[in-house]
Amino acid sequence: MCGIAGSTQPNDHRAVDAMLQRLAHRGPDGSGVWFDPNGKIALGCARLATTDLTGQANQPLISADGRFVLVFNGYIAGHRPRIQAATRDGLTFQTWNDAELVLQLMSGAIGQGSDPAQVLQTLSGQYAFALWDVAQSCLWLARDPLGIKPLYVLSRPGGHIAFASEISALSAIAPLVRDEGIKSTYLAHLFVPAPKTGKEAVKLLSPGTLMRWQAGEVSTGHIAHPAYRADKALQMPKAGGLLSAVRQSVADAMDADCELGCLVSGGLDSAGVAALACDIARERGQVAPKAFVMGFDDPALDETAVAQKLCRYLGQELHVFAAPTQPEDIYQELVAALRSVGGPFANPSIVLMQCLAKAVSRDVKVCLSGDGGDELFGGYPRYRAAQLYETYWRHVPRPVRRLTAKLYDAGNRREIHRFLAGGSGARNNAFAVWNNRCVIPECDARIAQHPDLGGSLTDAMIHFDRDVTLPGNQLLMSDRCGMAHGLEYRLPLLGHNVVRIAASVPAKQHLKHGPKSLWRRAVTPYLPAGHVQHHKIGFNPPVARWLLGVARYLWGDENRIIEAIFADVTITQGYKTAYWKRAVSGKDLDMALSVWALMVWQVWLELDGSDMGCAADTA
Repeated sequence: MCGIAGSTQPNDHRAVDAMLQRLAHRGPDGSGVWFDPNGKIALGCARLATTDLTGQANQPLISADGRFVLVFNGYIAGHRPRIQAATRDGLTFQTWNDAELVLQLMSGAIGQGSDPAQVLQTLSGQYAFALWDVAQSCLWLARDPLGIKPLYVLSRPGGHIAFASEISALSAIAPLVRDEGIKSTYLAHLFVPAPKTGKEAVKLLSPGTLMRWQAGEVSTGHIAHPAYRADKALQMPKAGGLLSAVRQSVADAMDADCELGCLVSGGLDSAGVAALACDIARERGQVAPKAFVMGFDDPALDETAVAQKLCRYLGQELHVFAAPTQPEDIYQELVAALRSVGGPFANPSIVLMQCLAKAVSRDVKVCLSGDGGDELFGGYPRYRAAQLYETYWRHVPRPVRRLTAKLYDAGNRREIHRFLAGGSGARNNAFAVWNNRCVIPECDARIAQHPDLGGSLTDAMIHFDRDVTLPGNQLLMSDRCGMAHGLEYRLPLLGHNVVRIAASVPAKQHLKHGPKSLWRRAVTPYLPAGHVQHHKIGFNPPVARWLLGVARYLWGDENRIIEAIFADVTITQGYKTAYWKRAVSGKDLDMALSVWALMVWQVWLELDGSDMGCAADTA
């Protein structure tokens, strides 16, 4: 993993040096810059060395014939067997680094006039890279189809561009203008969906984008998502086939030339990845990887006991880190996270991710995570809600549904209230309500896109989360929080074969015997008795308590808090007070998240007006 940057502005040497300084936290093991002899481009990389630690693997990498120059951020699953196969086919490699594999494959495809996207779709893993073709004065930029690694592009005068792994690096070379037009979608999602970023001239490449720049002209291609290459005409996958794919993906992710660890919890996904990693380590004669979990002082949120039981069973050494509790600490970590993101981001779990990554990075450089399991295998309650709606509720006369929703008190069970609110109308209304995280109607929050609902509503929900919410939310947190501390998260459940198998299974099959039926059946033999029946709490903080504490820390008394948080919302003082009290009551999580998002918006506006361009505070 690394931080990469570059600029096509003629003789922009100093600019790239400045960008790399802003990305030093992503690559603490060294940095390098390559300047085109004719001054046409500069490429830079700050390296986190996890695969082939020799100096020969330092970037930028230059092809043997001098035609191509690459800066690469990420890792390619199974890169060593691919290098061995390519060597047998006559290619010569100077390293065992996956970046050189990408350089060889891309240069071969371009040199032969083939479509590079066809080559890239054969690579499983996570990546963002820039490749300069000296002969054609052409720049290629790419982001992996799952959207695991980021790549931001800044439009500059004269058709020139600059790119970087984080927005903070781009702010080192040009003033960035805030784009407040993203507020409605930000409030709906709690993040800003790609390609928008919160900066007018900066775009985040959408997952799977292959961009080509030449003399100011830009064209884009697309790297096929593995889910859309699934052959649904084949026989329904069985648990054994899924297990085999996940096991291989875990084995690939464990191929690192440094110590690695595992995140664990009371859930199924991280536990399954950790269990397979321990089994693979035993087969290799290695010690089981260290395990890490965050502990909470609130028993309703704490999964430490379940994690301890799991790690005793697996033979892992468990490290427990305490979640922050003081408002000042929570605020400081929030500020560091917003600086890393470079825009507004309102999932409060990013504060936990910041603290966890900081602690984990003291022990290991690579850490396996269970990210993606809920989106692939049907783990969220709203998927079951969609199935219930399609099977039964939509057949109830609409006036009856609307009356039921109106009569049901929001103070009662959150899941039922959300179900009734979304299920009172047509399918598109259900989709919009269940995917919109903002419950304050005056904010006019709107989700970024509505998929084709011609098929199953449940499948559409899963696809939306996999393609939009996962990269914009969980994967963004994994990248920014990990790389802020020089920690590389690897996500075996997002291996391409795993994604293909999951996508070939209809949602109703994933939910047939409860959530994640196929995955649960596959991994149960590797876990201690009772673990799969444990109700996962989720990696979430006490939002209402945090909201109250941070708001008081920032603004003091309730009147000033309400005035500050609702400054841009046109509603009466009575409504502002009512929303605030609901948010901090501890009984309305949706309102707490909505008001937290408004608070983060105000924090972001203040930061953006001062030192938002500074690199993440990793102290």
